[in-house]
Parts: sequence; C-alpha cells; structure tokens
Amino acid sequence: MKRLLLVVLITFISLSQGLSQGQSQNQSQSKKGFNGYDGGMMLHAGYVSKTIKPVDFKAKGITKGIGGAIRFHFGEHYRLGTEGYVSTLSLNKDLSEGSYLKTFWAGLTNDFYWQFGKFMPYAGLSVGGGTVTDCFIFEGDNHDWNPESKVMVNKTAFIAIDPYIGCDYCLTDALHLTLKIDFLNGFNNSELYLPIGPRFYIGAIFFH
Repeated sequence: MKRLLLVVLITFISLSQGLSQGQSQNQSQSKKGFNGYDGGMMLHAGYVSKTIKPVDFKAKGITKGIGGAIRFHFGEHYRLGTEGYVSTLSLNKDLSEGSYLKTFWAGLTNDFYWQFGKFMPYAGLSVGGGTVTDCFIFEGDNHDWNPESKVMVNKTAFIAIDPYIGCDYCLTDALHLTLKIDFLNGFNNSELYLPIGPRFYIGAIFFH
C-alpha cells in the first residue's frame, strides 16, 4: 500500500504540473488552455507470467487484446483522458481447451508529448482499476455439453497503475500511427495473481 500511495501521489503531482504548464503556455503564447483532442484504437501483444499459488500453476505466454483511448490536449505538451483494454492469455497449451486468463483495466491517463517533424514521442501514466479472470479446465474442454468436475474459475478486482512510453508517426496532422510499450501493475488487499510483463501496442490515432 505504501508503494501504491507513492505512485498515486506522483501521478497527481504530474497532473498538477501538466495543468500549470498548460496555463503558463497559455499566458506566454496567448493560446487557450484546451488545445484539441485525439483518440483511437490499439492492438497489443506481450509476454506475461505469474505463478498462481492456489492451484500451483505457472501461467505464462503471449497475451493479446484490443482497446482504445481518448485524450484532451492542454497547452502544447500535456494530455489528459481515459483508456481501457482487454488482454487475454490462452492456456490451451498447458491445460485443456478453453482455459484462459483475461485481464480488463481502464482509467484516467495522462502524458506529456513532444513533436519533432513527423515523430511525436510521449511518456505517461494511467491510474484506474480492473479485473483479472482465471478459467482453468484441468480435464475436458469447452466444446461439449458435458459437466466438467475439474474446473476452477476466479475473478478478482484490482487497482491499476500502468506506466508507458511510446511514439507516434504523423502521417498527416489528423492521422497518426502509434507504437507504445507499457507495464501494467495491479494492487488489492490480498495477494493478486496478475501475470506481469510488457505489452507492445500498435494503432491508429485521430487528432482534432
């Protein structure tokens, strides 16, 4: 919890700094604080792993999924918005057909960005919440209507802290291709069996 409170504190400090930066740019350059918005969809994939102690099983492999974000621009370098993603790790290789570990998270995202010609690097942090759902089928599969006796399903909520870095390639002023890397962290009151590891994103972002 101490680590969580520290990260949340840093997030709110960055928020206040970003807003003050937008205000100072507004005053020095005679620009309004709100400076447009962007949004789009992203696909992702990455390697994650975690030992699930209640069933003595190590879930590992390639997780993949989809999601999106919308962000509002303040000044010339700060964005504040929301995002949400679903990421699924198939366990069919190690368990019976239909086994998976699915992670959903969403929340407030804020970042700083800079533009150098066609490239726009950025770095930020998202804070929100989510759920991780485990479905372990030790015998049988999900393709028949027979009852399965050796199946475990568990769903756990968590607080999400997700730092990320990325870079856009500006095809036009209105359309960017984006690449992003993040590292999702989860916290709750008990031990959280959330597979961890980097995820790599690619998507199209529309600017207005």
